[in-house]
Amino acid sequence: MIFLLLALLSSSVLAMVLKYLNSGSSYGVYFVNYVTCTLLAFAAMEPKALYRGDSTPCWLGGITGLIYLASLVANGYSIHKNGAILSSVFTRLGVLVPILVSVALFGERPTLLQGVGMVLAVAAAVLMNGLPEKPEFSSPRNKVYLLPLLLTLLLNGTSDAMSKVFTQLGRRQDDGLFMFYIFLFAGLATLALLVRRHQPLTGRDIFFGVLVGVPNFLSSRLLLAALTQLPAFRVYPSYSVGVILVISVASFFLFQERLNRRQMGAAGMILGALVLLNL
Repeated sequence: MIFLLLALLSSSVLAMVLKYLNSGSSYGVYFVNYVTCTLLAFAAMEPKALYRGDSTPCWLGGITGLIYLASLVANGYSIHKNGAILSSVFTRLGVLVPILVSVALFGERPTLLQGVGMVLAVAAAVLMNGLPEKPEFSSPRNKVYLLPLLLTLLLNGTSDAMSKVFTQLGRRQDDGLFMFYIFLFAGLATLALLVRRHQPLTGRDIFFGVLVGVPNFLSSRLLLAALTQLPAFRVYPSYSVGVILVISVASFFLFQERLNRRQMGAAGMILGALVLLNL
């Protein structure tokens, strides 16, 4: 449980940095972020060997790294087509993917109360983000493009699910190596995009990339550690809604942001979901 708590705290810091310091991020920021994560993953590895007799961390980490970047691109495309609010809702719904994978493929079975907690957590995440007003759906100029939304849901969910897959296929002593290859391949793919677009790195990219990379690495590594100890149907919903709750509380005290009635209701649902998931 301690790993899960630390993971959601690290992810909350990451979200706060992105929200208040780095809105409108470029691929340069993402590249420096992945470089920072790769270096931190290598520094944390013991022993510092890139192959230990099992190729699973390399190939599975490589696939996961490419999915990381694909989900990032899909989210950006969805925001361009459908707006930030609706895209954010489908990003939150991505938590369903790793839950379904764990139940269908790895035999995890939540109790009835934990199942109710999962449904409540997903509903709370959607309610906290809200939905666009009805006129936006009915206006021809604001048509909803379903494919980008589905890609956002599936790719974000799949990127999360890959950590659970590795806990089943990989060895625990290779957890750090798996994280190293994730960020290495994500960084290389992002570099290819930068070169293709002839986009140079700026001082801003480096500053914000490092600022994002540290909590990004910590949250990813700690989430993997949590998945080795707890079932996915407890980890992913708790992680998702826990981050929302921490950000909401931090925003209230640090930035005097107040929740509206809908968001207050969602916060109450989150607390209820966390209780049910941990029964």
